[in-house]
Amino acid sequence: MQLKRRLLMVISIIIIVGIIGKMYMDHQNVKEQKAEEQKLEAERMSVVALKETFADIKSLEFEGTGYTTMTGYYDMNVKMTSKSENSVNFDYSFSTNHPSEIAAWSVVDEEKVQIPGKTKSKVEVTYSDGSKEDI
Repeated sequence: MQLKRRLLMVISIIIIVGIIGKMYMDHQNVKEQKAEEQKLEAERMSVVALKETFADIKSLEFEGTGYTTMTGYYDMNVKMTSKSENSVNFDYSFSTNHPSEIAAWSVVDEEKVQIPGKTKSKVEVTYSDGSKEDI
């Protein structure tokens, strides 16, 4: 009888630990999914700001996006192609608290691609998750 009780207790503890572990993993997956959705929304918002900053953008391809919790800024690396088919890779900082501006960017090719001005036409965008959209 004593052996059956111990066995039942061990099995019960294993089941409880399994349930708690499953709940924890589900919570982590929800947090990761939410962070990914926020990152994609920040990329979308930054495209609008880039269109207000640079002229003649044909396409943008996000090659990497990271978030710094201390500053609240996203660091984004993109490949930007102009309408004249010139391309440049550069990085910039963007905050969703200031959605109409790019905080800082590296100047790589101001004469051919990073032309100051506004882009009024649609821009082909490839996000960091591989999805595509025209903005």
